[in-house]
Amino acid sequence: MKNKNLIYGIVALLFLAGLSLFILNNYQIQIQAKPNKPIELPLQISGDCGIQNCHGLDIVCGPNAPQVCTMLYAAGDNCRQFASCQTLAGQCELAKTSKFDSCKSCVEKCKQDFQSDQIKFFGCESKCAE
Repeated sequence: MKNKNLIYGIVALLFLAGLSLFILNNYQIQIQAKPNKPIELPLQISGDCGIQNCHGLDIVCGPNAPQVCTMLYAAGDNCRQFASCQTLAGQCELAKTSKFDSCKSCVEKCKQDFQSDQIKFFGCESKCAE
């Protein structure tokens, strides 16, 4: 009886060893080296520096840039294409072009000239970004 149990034990051990070799030969796990370059997220996701408000001419830069804005249009939204937020010397600051300044001035003039007529105002404002 002892010899029978010993034989079953040896057979079970050989079976497990064979199964292990089969798995190692057929299902090899390859470990890849970690890339040296860290993943850099876009500023809007990383929260470092971005435009925090969605509409209008008064652009606010900071770490809380929204991921999504409403589809509503506000006066001066066309001018926003000429401005962005950048990190300079560790500070999140507005970087605007001369085109932004001229577009903003144009929108403000349209607002002053056509304050009582929204249709004429938006007709004038639409030409400011050209």
